[in-house]
Amino acid sequence: MPWDNDSTHLNPTDPRGLPVNIFLTSSGDGLGTKNLNGNYSSAPTDFYFEPSRGRYEVYSLLIAISDAASFSQGDYGAIAGGLTNGVKFFIKNFGQAEVQIMAGVNFKSNYNFLSIAHDTTLSSFAGGAQTLASEIDLIKTFGTPLVLNKGDRFIVRLNDDLTGLISHIFAFGGERFN
Repeated sequence: MPWDNDSTHLNPTDPRGLPVNIFLTSSGDGLGTKNLNGNYSSAPTDFYFEPSRGRYEVYSLLIAISDAASFSQGDYGAIAGGLTNGVKFFIKNFGQAEVQIMAGVNFKSNYNFLSIAHDTTLSSFAGGAQTLASEIDLIKTFGTPLVLNKGDRFIVRLNDDLTGLISHIFAFGGERFN
C-alpha cells in the first residue's frame, strides 16, 4: 500500500498508486446513482467506469445484491428462476471493440456468483432482508490486473427487470496511478 514513512497516512505522491474503490454508474465517472435495481428489460443498459486521466489497475470486482425474500441458488437475489439475459461484464479499450470478460459467463443466478467468485457471503439481517456479497479476484482469474487508461471502459451490462431487488451494486477495487 502507498503509505508514508510512519505507515499511518496515505501518501499521494507514492508512485505505487492510490487505493480506490469505484462504483459503476450510468455516467461512467463513479458518481451518481450506485443502486442499479431498475427495469432494463426493454433494452440493454451499460453501467461503467471510464478514467478521465491516469491509469487504473483493477484487482477485484465487487457485487452486492440485497432482497427482502430468501435467496436460492437458482434465483438472482430472490428473483424467482433467475434472470432471462443475465449480467455481463466487458472491457473496452479506447478505439477498440468491447470484449466480454469472465469466459463469457452471463450471471443469471446466485449460483453463477458462487461458481466464479473467489469470496461470496450470504448475510441475513433483521426484518428478513438478505444480501449476497461477491468478490471476483481478477488477478486470480486472469493472472494480472485489468488495466484501464484514459478512454477505456469497464462495463457491466444489464438487460432484465431488477426492480424486485432492494439494492444492486457493482464496484471495483484497485489502484489509481497519476
